[in-house]
Amino acid sequence: MNKKLVGSAVIGAAVLAIVAAQFWRGEDAPAAAPPPPAPTTTRGSLEVYRLADADGPGSAIEIPVPSSWAVTRDKEHASFRHGDLLLETDRVPITQEDALSGLQAVAGRQGGTVVEHAQIAERDAAEWDFTYERDGVPRRVTVVGLGAGDALVTIRFEAPAADFERDRSVLDEALKIRG
Repeated sequence: MNKKLVGSAVIGAAVLAIVAAQFWRGEDAPAAAPPPPAPTTTRGSLEVYRLADADGPGSAIEIPVPSSWAVTRDKEHASFRHGDLLLETDRVPITQEDALSGLQAVAGRQGGTVVEHAQIAERDAAEWDFTYERDGVPRRVTVVGLGAGDALVTIRFEAPAADFERDRSVLDEALKIRG
């Protein structure tokens, strides 16, 4: 079944329950529960990943993202593009002991190096660096993973290898995470 159709049906059912509760004045009126918050939203120029209550009520990871770049989304994965530059954020449901082992599991056999990264927003972090070739052009990629309970939140920056260091400030800004 189409995922958009299912999502629309869920939201429609929640709205219908709220409207019915407003007009149903009997003592047996069902309590209208608000629809659950979206796990990932963009607020201003922040990509926000809501975390499980185990991390504290209302806790989230807020990633600064470029507001003027073209954006595409698929569930909890967001891609921000500007020319040859790509910044992606994602939540990967993975059980890990720490951010390093989680990112190593994501990296698999793709190559590159995965190392510990200094904590970010008081969370364990790891960094994965690798290069690959697309259309004859070497591309450099850095992925930073943050431990987020039962998931790993990742920030991925990709650019042509020759321009990576010049444009690295995009990644540096994205790593000014709150949460």
